[in-house]
This record gives sequence, structure tokens and C-alpha cells, in this order.
Amino acid sequence: MNYKNNPKAKRYYWLQLKTDFFDQKEIKMLRKIAGGDTFTIIYLKMLLASLKDDGKLYFEAIGDNFSEEIALLLDEETENVSVTLKFLEAKGLIEVVESDEYFLNRVPEMVGSESYSAERVRRHRQRKALQSDVTPLQSNNDVTKRRDREELEIEKSNSSKEEPLKSVFTFWEQNGFGTIPPKTVQDFDYWIKDFEKIGATTTAAIELILHALGIAVDNGVKKYAYVNKILTDWENQRYLTVDQVKAEDKKNSSSNNKRQWPDYSIGNKLENTGSSEYDNLGW
Repeated sequence: MNYKNNPKAKRYYWLQLKTDFFDQKEIKMLRKIAGGDTFTIIYLKMLLASLKDDGKLYFEAIGDNFSEEIALLLDEETENVSVTLKFLEAKGLIEVVESDEYFLNRVPEMVGSESYSAERVRRHRQRKALQSDVTPLQSNNDVTKRRDREELEIEKSNSSKEEPLKSVFTFWEQNGFGTIPPKTVQDFDYWIKDFEKIGATTTAAIELILHALGIAVDNGVKKYAYVNKILTDWENQRYLTVDQVKAEDKKNSSSNNKRQWPDYSIGNKLENTGSSEYDNLGW
């Protein structure tokens, strides 16, 4: 999926600090350390840098170590970043997921985002509001009614996009993937559009996503990256339905090792993760 060059596919992210952010004991303690205000700013910059990846920062081996690489990313001194990282890890504010993956665990509750279209409508509404302020003949009631209509249009637009994905959200949360991040919601919406582009119906696209999630559950790899890899393979194979996926896998499997495929279709219970094995699928 390549949406980088499509301005309408952009999504804007921001950090939402609670009013008591600086009253938290960890933040107070961090600021009391010599140079603490610098370390606090580094922490805030790390939070911002991780927003688009749901709180994750990655070591890409550009620097000699993670501290040096983050210092380069944030334009901060390596020593200061190193002190900040040690403090955050000691206080449970950052987790080492893998040797090259770090998770700032407060981000999921602090992230805000909106789509390009919602941001465009919001700016349009703001411009209209400014125009109404310099148009004396236009009544406040008219302005209020127009704003209400525009807000309703945004709500309907968002609702129409999220409605088909509800079964995906339900499966995700009921089968141990955790709370679904905003970026993953957007990615699944993109996947529906991608499968529709090659000829699948919306329902069939959703069932393909559910089936990929089911495979991830059965293999014990409850990560979006794993599901994304499965869907990418299916898109490359131009599969339009779950039945095509099953037929192809049955064709490739040994006659003495036939799989009993569980049903992840929308009509079935979403909490059903099946009891079959998905071994050696190549992902």
C-alpha cells in the first residue's frame, strides 16, 4: 500500500497532555534531577516522535546504540538522552519490546489524530466562521445551523467508514490483540480499499482481514505487522475471497495432512478462534 504521495490519505497526529502531566510523581522526580528540565523535554520529544507508530521507536543501527540514534533524531546530546532513557526504563515509562524496538507505554492514552478530510473540513469551518464575523447581515442562528450541518456531515462520514470495520475491531479486542491503535484502524480501512480495487466486495475484504487475524491468533503472533504480511501476500496473489485462500492452501497441502479450516466470516461468532493448526504457512 502506497498512500504517501496521496494528500487525502494523510493523517495528522498530536500529543494530548493531561492537565496533571507535570504533577505526576515520575515527572516531578525527573525534573528534580540535575538537568531535569532538559530530560523532561527529551521525554516529550520522544513521545512526539513515536506518535505515528503507536508509541514505538526503533533502533535502525545507524548510530552505535539506541541512545546515540535517538539523540540524532531529536537533535539532543547523547549523554542527556542516555540519562533520560535509563530513568524512563527504571520508572516503567519505556519498555524494551525487542533489541531494536522500544515502546513508550503512555502514548496510546495520549495520542490524538484526525484524517486529512476531517482536518480540511475543520479548517473550512474555521474560515467560514471568520467570514461570518465580518458579515453583519448574517444572523448568528444561520452560522450556528451551518456549523451544525457541517459537523453532522463529518460525523456521518466517520461513521460510514467505521461501520464496516466494527467486526474487525470486535475480533481484534476479543482475541487478545489489545486496544486497537488509531493508526491500525486507518491501515485496515486502507486494506478494505486495496482489496476493493482488485475486485473484492467490501464484505469479502473484511472477511479476508478477519481470516488473517484468525491465522495470527492460531499461530500465537498477535501483531499487526504479522497480519499485514499475510494480507500483502493475498493482495499480491489477487485473492478476492476467503474461499480462494482456503482452496489454494488446500491445493498446496498434502492429501494426508488436510486442514480443517475454521470459519472467520462475518456471519460467524467473532470470538471463535478455531482449533485448527496453521503450520508452515510461510509468513
